[in-house]
Amino acid sequence: MGVMRALWQLCKIGVLVLMGFAVATFAGIVLYEPPARSEYAAIVVLSHGVAADGTLSPQTAARTQAGLDAFEAGYAPKVIFSGGLGGLEPASKGALMAEAAIAAGLPAEVAMVEGESHSTLQNALFTARLVPELRDQPVLLVTHRYHGMRSIASFWWAGFRELDLVAADPDRIEWQGAAAEPIKWAGNMVRGAVYSVAAALGLGGPRLDALLT
Repeated sequence: MGVMRALWQLCKIGVLVLMGFAVATFAGIVLYEPPARSEYAAIVVLSHGVAADGTLSPQTAARTQAGLDAFEAGYAPKVIFSGGLGGLEPASKGALMAEAAIAAGLPAEVAMVEGESHSTLQNALFTARLVPELRDQPVLLVTHRYHGMRSIASFWWAGFRELDLVAADPDRIEWQGAAAEPIKWAGNMVRGAVYSVAAALGLGGPRLDALLT
């Protein structure tokens, strides 16, 4: 009976944690506000999906356009497109987003590609490795509102301290993907904690990075 009671308590705690993450996700959606600053060191655009022929998914295309719009509005002098190569894609999501943005008018010299990440935690960690000095500078993230709070938390975990969000869905809320966010939050918490402990013990390398996928 003691084991069953303990398992029941763990289940209740798990449900409460997931409910908390659901509240955080919903709050990020409904309480979204435009960027607080007028100038940032960089704009970081987070990928979603890409088809096997290289076509950006509607969400990835929306984020790419929002990143381009933020650059044209003068928010930052450079734009980093973050997303790795997956499945049968012809190139990394970051490279395909950069290509689409340049074709739409973004100057090629301001575009940077982080093309190794396969999760939001990796978006954050690998962006920090690509441009380490950004950790101490204001950064503007571009993603959808449902993904915004987890993105900010992930970049904070990776060492960034001044973060704001540009929503790729500023006028009409995109809910697709929001239902999975509480579970992804929980996964981030566990993986991020294990990674941080292992890194503190001096462990590292590709195997540890793969933990974050």
